[in-house]
Amino acid sequence: MGQVLSIEQMKHLKELGLDTSDGNMCLEWNESDSDNMVVTSMNADTNYDYYHGTYTLQDIINKLPCFIGDEVLTIQKLADSYTCLYMNPYTRSMINITESKELIDAVYDMLCWCIENGYVKVEEKLR
Repeated sequence: MGQVLSIEQMKHLKELGLDTSDGNMCLEWNESDSDNMVVTSMNADTNYDYYHGTYTLQDIINKLPCFIGDEVLTIQKLADSYTCLYMNPYTRSMINITESKELIDAVYDMLCWCIENGYVKVEEKLR
């Protein structure tokens, strides 16, 4: 897919307690051809059998805090991979770094970390 999160990634965010009902895009597919998913706008008329809301890169970035303490959200492309980290621009101290070949995956991993560490507020999980 590349430009949106997979169904598995969206399910994981939901398991972490994030309300994922605000996705702007949708993955759609037919029962007879479930390997051939298409990405459509959430409001589009559809002829597909199944659909699942999903997040774009911008949706995920919008959910990340700009700052954690004095560290600022920083996204960099280094050689053939992307790095997402929180770094203090003056002291160069940093907390948590995620890295992936795809930018959306590095940012997704950071969102998961932020949720797991209480930096992104989520619904209370039922125990």
